[in-house]
Amino acid sequence: MNTWRFLLCVVLCGLELAAQNYPRAYDTNAVIVTRKLSKELFDLNSIPFMEPLVTTVNATSNARFFRQADIPSHIERPYVRFGIHTMVGFVRDDQRTYRPTLPTLAQPVEYGKYIGYENGTIVLRDTIGLAVDLVKRLFHKAVDSGHVRVPAVAPTVFGNDPTDITIDREYLQQLVRTDPEFATLYNLLPQSTRQMVDSLILKLPSTLSLPPGQNMHTIVAAVPQLEIGALAGTELLVRYIPPVVFDQNIGRFSFWGIGLRHSISQYLRDPLFDIAVQVGYQGTLLRKSVGVTNAQLEARGEFLLANIHMSRRFEGIVDVYTGIGYEQLTARSSYRYTLPQQVQIQLGLLRVLPDGSVVRDPENGYPGDDVVQESIATLTVRNVKWTIGLARSIGPVTLCLDYNLGSWSLLSLGIDVQW
Repeated sequence: MNTWRFLLCVVLCGLELAAQNYPRAYDTNAVIVTRKLSKELFDLNSIPFMEPLVTTVNATSNARFFRQADIPSHIERPYVRFGIHTMVGFVRDDQRTYRPTLPTLAQPVEYGKYIGYENGTIVLRDTIGLAVDLVKRLFHKAVDSGHVRVPAVAPTVFGNDPTDITIDREYLQQLVRTDPEFATLYNLLPQSTRQMVDSLILKLPSTLSLPPGQNMHTIVAAVPQLEIGALAGTELLVRYIPPVVFDQNIGRFSFWGIGLRHSISQYLRDPLFDIAVQVGYQGTLLRKSVGVTNAQLEARGEFLLANIHMSRRFEGIVDVYTGIGYEQLTARSSYRYTLPQQVQIQLGLLRVLPDGSVVRDPENGYPGDDVVQESIATLTVRNVKWTIGLARSIGPVTLCLDYNLGSWSLLSLGIDVQW
């Protein structure tokens, strides 16, 4: 009974897929299956691909919250400090690559998920899901034998050296014809249905493109910042920058933050150095277009931070400051994309002209891929960082430079004026 259910399921699958309204310059079934596989491929790899950019950009912007710990407890009138601060984040080597994963099926297809038996009739519940699972099962067998090759490493958005997953389509066809799991049923199919199955397999792309990297080593951000004090030894900090392009490889980035600093040394008698604590919140928004298909990345981040910092003034020379901080980033990233250009070419969705240019030509059966898919990733990252820096005041103007060491290495430079 299971054999005949599967047989009928394959026949129905072919009929239903072929009945959909697609131009015939390419194989309809191959396009549908490839689109679903590309979605699963990106879902599996989106976090390791995008996380380095999202975390490093956010971490870079989450610096320059203090330059000294001296906060007066009593003042005659409020003071205002306005500054411009620039931060440079350094990309670690381990953030440039990741281990890609291919969607496969380790166990035989569970046909019961896709077909049922109602009122004496076999009912197909999910044609596309069944077709995708069959191909994923073939992938699993082909990976084990080396006929589908997944690279050991692939570039993150920071990396270089684009890479692909290669697919030996002829071997997949051979599996269908000779592997006991498929061959008996395949050979029972009518000739026309076998041809349809062969077309589906042979017109799959020979490569599945992994997202390309941008070959980046640093991240730069800058922000104007306003500090107002002091009430009972407490300062208020606010910062904001609208969407700007700091780097074409980064895209449009904006962030805003608020913080409170409170003096601890005011409660101590003759402290050797000033001590203060700080809590803050920062929100970020990153938008970026990637590749020739203009895939759209949007990442929204929220930072919670707390630190304790100390400073010592060497009168007329320099202020030395240091601090230990804890920060937590929660980021939600969405990536909207169509099939990569090279995959569209292989599927017959795009036309390559004699001069090498790639165009859509719907009238002749090359419509391109207009089906936008979306992958969403949410991540939470925690970090403890150590900051050490120097500040030099000349009248109301202060220059400061510090280095932050933690999960990310950051260098920041600031200038502010107080009145």
